[in-house]
Amino acid sequence: MAESAGSIDAVLVRAARLSDEGRTRAAITVLESALEAYPDHPAAWCRLSAAYLDAGEARQSLDAAKRAMVLGEPAWAHRLASLALVELGRHDEAVVSAREAVRRGPDDWRGHVTLSEALAHDEPEQSVSAARAAVVLAPREARAHEVLGDAAMLAHDWMLAEQAYRDALRLDPADPDVAAKLSRLVTRPADDSRRRRRLVRTRTAPGFERVQRVAWYLAVRRAAVWQLVGVLVLLFASLAWFGLAVLLCVGVVAWRGFVRLPPGARMPVAALFAKVPLVVVAAGSLAVSAVALLVWVVLVGLGSVSAFSLLVALAAAVIALANTWFGLWRMWSRSR
Repeated sequence: MAESAGSIDAVLVRAARLSDEGRTRAAITVLESALEAYPDHPAAWCRLSAAYLDAGEARQSLDAAKRAMVLGEPAWAHRLASLALVELGRHDEAVVSAREAVRRGPDDWRGHVTLSEALAHDEPEQSVSAARAAVVLAPREARAHEVLGDAAMLAHDWMLAEQAYRDALRLDPADPDVAAKLSRLVTRPADDSRRRRRLVRTRTAPGFERVQRVAWYLAVRRAAVWQLVGVLVLLFASLAWFGLAVLLCVGVVAWRGFVRLPPGARMPVAALFAKVPLVVVAAGSLAVSAVALLVWVVLVGLGSVSAFSLLVALAAAVIALANTWFGLWRMWSRSR
């Protein structure tokens, strides 16, 4: 097993070297051959996704990233998926995937850079905020400053863009792309608007679009997963205190999911049902499961050993999870 791990690691190093040398097609060939022998290696799928992205094959990159997600490489895979989705013009989905990467790796500056690039198409000011977060996490990374400069340009914050590009060049003086961006900015005539700070706000009243739908599905799904796991454990260990802990945990997960919904996602239940009925059904089933679990906890505390309430909680949690999975699957399948 150790020899196999060493072998695939050597392949990944070789593929990374080939990509750095600009031999992207050779890197893809090496990785595809390796994955025939190690089809369940998530890092290899991520490396293949990155190679496809370098080769301009965004669709194949996205497919490889999805495979890596399934195999347990969520943060890196979500970053790659977001980049591929941006290339495919599916910006709302790219934002969702990038936010998931940040959620799974909040201290990884690369996730915030990816989020900034995904937001740049429609939300330049939020793109600036994400890039600022990347700079805070990695002040010595030239790439983080460059992305901040790019985001500031889109937000028409020319002073911030100039400073960000200068910081990037200070860290990597040999980068010709950043040097060209800075040159174009600073050589404008003095009366050119791009020499002054001017913030532009876009989409101040966001509508209910794909990104809001996916965010709702993900928020309810996370809470439903925790509820289902907790109830399954209680089927084998009738512990009232653990039941209360499950309810508290699910409540915290649900609350965090709700407060982190993107702008435009929160609305009255009736309006939400008209837009995404599966979300409302799933949330209602989750609420029924929570109430049934609470009833079971009270009964156990009073000395009863009936499992009926627990079975109701289990069934309702399964319904909630099934609705969210089906809703997400239907959205992804329609986008292909």
